[in-house]
Amino acid sequence: MSIFTRINNITTTELEQKLKQDPSIKIIDVRVPERYQKEHIPNVPNIPWKQIKQGHYQPTAEKTYIICHSGVDSRKSTKKLTAKGYDVVNVLGGMLDWHGPVTSEK
Repeated sequence: MSIFTRINNITTTELEQKLKQDPSIKIIDVRVPERYQKEHIPNVPNIPWKQIKQGHYQPTAEKTYIICHSGVDSRKSTKKLTAKGYDVVNVLGGMLDWHGPVTSEK
């Protein structure tokens, strides 16, 4: 992976609009499970950054949006997966900027 790998980005507002238009778009949340369980976008699976870093996650062929807490881990995840040729998009600002619906696991 090169430090010069270009990645695609989207704002949380843009992602929320896309989700309203097509609830089946693919999103993954790369936060640690403890943060994910407290609050996450409904129907979005948790694939922690550590799993992506270690190569234990391979996205499907469809475009995948990657969100984390603040945008740091999602950026690293997007860079790594983009370098491998996957169609992934970083969500800028992460859950800190997310104003759409959320759910939690008790």
